[in-house]
Amino acid sequence: MLDSRYVKEEKLEIDGIPCLKFSPRQTEELLPAILYYHGWSSNKENQRFKAIIMASFGYIVVVPDALHHGERNPIEYNEENLEKYFWDIVINSVQESKKLIARMSGNNLIDPDKMGVMGHSMGGFTAAGVFVENKNLNCLVNINGSSAWGDFNRLFIEKNDKAPVSFQDETKLARFDPVNNKEKLNLRPVLLLHGDSDTFVPIDSQRIFYKKIAPLYEQNPEKLKLVEVPAMNHYISTGMLEEGIRWFDKYL
Repeated sequence: MLDSRYVKEEKLEIDGIPCLKFSPRQTEELLPAILYYHGWSSNKENQRFKAIIMASFGYIVVVPDALHHGERNPIEYNEENLEKYFWDIVINSVQESKKLIARMSGNNLIDPDKMGVMGHSMGGFTAAGVFVENKNLNCLVNINGSSAWGDFNRLFIEKNDKAPVSFQDETKLARFDPVNNKEKLNLRPVLLLHGDSDTFVPIDSQRIFYKKIAPLYEQNPEKLKLVEVPAMNHYISTGMLEEGIRWFDKYL
């Protein structure tokens, strides 16, 4: 395991949620914080290097394990379980986020007025849902996820003639869908980074989300940005990570 001489890593549990916390060493000032959500079949440990990079820029980064990932009763990550558990995992992360963020806000090194959320793939879906549910978060970075959940499902069905996942409570899914809660954005900065050749989470639903919320940002268009990365499939590039850090530098 590669350790950083500049970033301290701690393993902790926040309200029953296993997390890794990364913070710059030898600092006593209040720092901005980033809550980072991982993707399907991943875990908090797999995000260490990205989190260390972000922390080296002066952030405290908290990475929780999603339900059925890491230390939280992991499952086999096959197509059957993806269809069975995906939305349950995303919505569970959204529902438990308030307590998690409240605990982060109470940390004596975190500036409670400077907190953002970021995620990749399933974590991007999650980060968008968490953002609209927590008005005290300052900004969102969504990488290769979707912020329009119902539109993602609809487009997937049209293309594949089947639902991407099963979710019995469609009303509940619609209630947490970020695009149905766009009034909660309150002009908070939103950055969408997506490969235009993504075959796992096609970019189409992010384009729909961008178009649906763009009118809300007419007076402050610089706070909403969709970056389409040419010829990029379902990966995080160094450039994407840099764009995300720039966004946090600007708005935290």
